[in-house]
Amino acid sequence: MTDNAALASELRLAVHRLTRTLRNQRPVDGLSLSQLSTLVTIWREGPLSAGDVAAREGVKPPSATRMLAGLESLGLITRGPDPADGRQVTLAVTPAGSARVDEDLEARDAWLAQRLGELGEDDRQLLERAVAVLKQLAEQ
Repeated sequence: MTDNAALASELRLAVHRLTRTLRNQRPVDGLSLSQLSTLVTIWREGPLSAGDVAAREGVKPPSATRMLAGLESLGLITRGPDPADGRQVTLAVTPAGSARVDEDLEARDAWLAQRLGELGEDDRQLLERAVAVLKQLAEQ
């Protein structure tokens, strides 16, 4: 295995483990991870059509439709006419949905901030540089 391949494998594994750990830090609120992911997608990128949500979440349209119906029944998203094409329907996050996303992100950020506070200054500076590099990798 080349040095780059070994580093890629270690990096992928570390990112996966951190992501899994962060997922476990979310508040227990009755939403599945799939529902939360869908809600966050609409919160970040919305309003979106159901087809756009399905594409961004990597699920088939019928699965997205069921997920969206559940979020709508909980009052976390709402349907409305597309301003560009009144025949189309878009989905937007309600104030309750936005509050749910904020609560989730705050819980994860608090956990991670506490862990970062436990690191030495050298490790914190190393992570600051690594974040910039990871952003570059993600944008390529």
